[in-house]
Order: sequence, then structure tokens, then C-alpha cells
Amino acid sequence: VLVVGSTGGVGQLVVAKLLDAGYVVRAVSRNVDAARGLFGSQPNLELRVADLRDADALDASEICVGVDAVVSCTGTTAFPSARWKDDNGPEQTDFVGIRNLVNATRAQSPSCKRFVLVSSIGVERTNQMPFVILNLFGVLKHKRAGELALESSGIPYTVLRPGRLTDGPYTSYDINTLLKATSGTRRAVDIAEGDTLTPEETSRIVVADCAVAALS
Repeated sequence: VLVVGSTGGVGQLVVAKLLDAGYVVRAVSRNVDAARGLFGSQPNLELRVADLRDADALDASEICVGVDAVVSCTGTTAFPSARWKDDNGPEQTDFVGIRNLVNATRAQSPSCKRFVLVSSIGVERTNQMPFVILNLFGVLKHKRAGELALESSGIPYTVLRPGRLTDGPYTSYDINTLLKATSGTRRAVDIAEGDTLTPEETSRIVVADCAVAALS
């Protein structure tokens, strides 16, 4: 399973849960040292470096070759912040990067069985409050564009649209500690198709559980 955004708040939990479930994981990030510090050395874990925003470099990296499934946990902040530095805003992260990853998956792994994309609640309600405010700088618009790139690809897919993420990221935890993280009472969640739920908090732990469950 290819996990992109593997050192982020959701991605690190997805990697830990996949390894615990017996999957072989290829974890991709822009900083392999950060990934190695977080995950250490695991027998079923391969660490790779790639920048989804650069289509040519992504193709050359061949990170998608031979994978049976992809879980994309990339993202940036909705409003301008330090994370937008070096062209890391919503358009490049949530649309261009996802489009490039989808294209690379289709070209390098045509037998991919499932592509799981972590997106956001509100992507189809950008004219309604509070999503009007959340989308002031286009984050929901670009997340929806990323979804559409996946939906039109022909790859079997699952799109997860959580509310505001809580629990984590666990930046100083090792992989065994990640598996012990708990969402407490927030583990009870509402699930519905489409984009209809009331905007509420969603635990990153629950999102990671859903991403892993979507693979089976």
C-alpha cells in the first residue's frame, strides 16, 4: 500500500495501522529523515521521497509501481500560513498534487485495486456557511478538483470527507505509541454518503481507521 503524506497527522496513523494489520507499506514524504525518525526501521516498511507537485519528477520516482492500493493523506492549511511557503498552498497541494498522483497511479500501476483520498467536508457546499469562510482562499474548491480528477480516472476509489481534524499530529511519538493513541468519546461518528453532514470535529484516529477499512 502506498501512503502519501505519511508523516502528517492522518498519514502517520494510517502507516502505523496498516503495518499493524500486516500490510506492506511504501510511505512517501518530502523528508525521509522525518519519516525515519517517526517510523524507525520496520520489516514491511519502505520509505520513499517524492514531491507530488512536480509531475515529471513524480513519474521518474516510480513510487506507484507495483502497488495494490494508494492512500493519500496530503493537505495544507485553509488560510495563509507558514505551510504555504514554497508553493505549498491549496491549489498545488490539493489539486495539482492529487491530479499528478492519480495520473502516476494509472500509468505505473494499472491494476491498482483502490485509491483512498482524504478530502474534507463542505467541498460541495462552498456557497453555504460556514464553508463560505473556510473556502475564502480556495481550499475546498481545490480539494473538490482533486476529487474529480480521481473520480474520472477509472481507478476504484473511496473519498473520505472528515470535519475539522482533532487528535494529533503526534510528532514526537514512535510507531508503537501511535497504535495506542485513542480518540476517546470522539470515536462515535456519523457516516453518510455525499456531503450532507453537519460540520463537526473528526478524530484523525477515526479517519485513519476508515482509510484502512476502505482497503478491504
